[in-house]
Amino acid sequence: MTEDPKKSRSLIPLYIIIILYYAIVALQGDGDSVLSEPVSKESDFQVNLARGVNYQLRIEGPGGPEKIDVTIRNGSDVAFQNTFVLTDSKISYLPYHPEFTVKENGTYHVHVKPLNSGTIILEIKKS
Repeated sequence: MTEDPKKSRSLIPLYIIIILYYAIVALQGDGDSVLSEPVSKESDFQVNLARGVNYQLRIEGPGGPEKIDVTIRNGSDVAFQNTFVLTDSKISYLPYHPEFTVKENGTYHVHVKPLNSGTIILEIKKS
């Protein structure tokens, strides 16, 4: 019986290392994220996007609105435009994480319009 307490005590440093690792990763955040904002009503955002970079659009938030219109443009240049529809499972939106690129470097206008009530997280990441 004396081996069991010793065994569990010997695992304590391992547990501490695992917890510290996940804490550091969480604090560093995601360096590839360009935009991450909660949206519950029609909203506008400005983001700096670069030519030659692939971006991925994510909509997160089960229980959010059933449909969301998203447009990303720079003047008359529309880089992305689509309506996201909540799937029957109420877990994910389609199209699921679409990718897009931009024609020129600059500040792009992101317009998000939920077509029903609810809150989602809109995220643009470098892919």
